[in-house]
Amino acid sequence: MSKLHNPAHSQPPALQRSDENWVMTAVVVFLVASMVLLGVGYQYLKYSKQQEQSRQERQTYQRYNDYLQSTQETAPTAKNESEPVDMAASEPVAQTASPAEPSMAEKLLNHPAVTPGPGFNAPGVQQTGVTIIDAMDHAQTTGRQR
Repeated sequence: MSKLHNPAHSQPPALQRSDENWVMTAVVVFLVASMVLLGVGYQYLKYSKQQEQSRQERQTYQRYNDYLQSTQETAPTAKNESEPVDMAASEPVAQTASPAEPSMAEKLLNHPAVTPGPGFNAPGVQQTGVTIIDAMDHAQTTGRQR
């Protein structure tokens, strides 16, 4: 009976409880560290996407500004070159050809309902835009006549 009340037998459960505490502490620390790393990773990913988007917007605006600058540089020279030096030589051409229509880009840029955006020079965009503004203008004129 003395073996049952021996203080040496009561000590192993205390050691076992201590080991369980270490395991639980390690698991909790691991979970907290994992959550922190996931949060930091998410924030970094969000920041990275935001930087990429702002870089793309800057490039798009730069391309658009380059386009505007190139059209402004070519427009005055085209007007100067279109003025004939010899009026007699240019009259037969003017009589046979219809008056020069503005390009699609000029027509779109001169329309009050058009605000050029990043894809302004993409294939088919200007042609579609001209079709849309022509339809809008046609609808407005027929609506006024009624």
